[in-house]
Amino acid sequence: MNNFELGNKLLNEAEEYHEEMLRAYERKSWNTVVRRAQEVVELSLKGLLKMMGVEYPKEHDVGDIFERACREKGIKVEIETLDRIKRTSSMLARERAPAFYMDRLYGPEQAKEAREGAEHVLGTARELKGKLREHE
Repeated sequence: MNNFELGNKLLNEAEEYHEEMLRAYERKSWNTVVRRAQEVVELSLKGLLKMMGVEYPKEHDVGDIFERACREKGIKVEIETLDRIKRTSSMLARERAPAFYMDRLYGPEQAKEAREGAEHVLGTARELKGKLREHE
């Protein structure tokens, strides 16, 4: 299995977690929304990094690594998009454990922000996947 195929598997997992996140949002399970949003972001970015042939650390926030990889590989992503991806990845990585262990109880506003951020990252990943396939 090559890097593109492995990256695609990670993106498929991100899609599955996205569906779980949406179901949790409908149930008003705000902590689960935040947790699943983080997983969507992490898997989306790691999937793209794998497709680019970039090894990533076993940590949850890879936003900076993604930005650097795009620059080094000449993959054009608007600076505003990269900034939002980095902010979203960083914020959700910080909230991952508190959401999971119920150390913090999240409300609809935080869940909506997490959902929208995850959907932005996943949407960007969907677009970049096509561009990366062309360069495979």
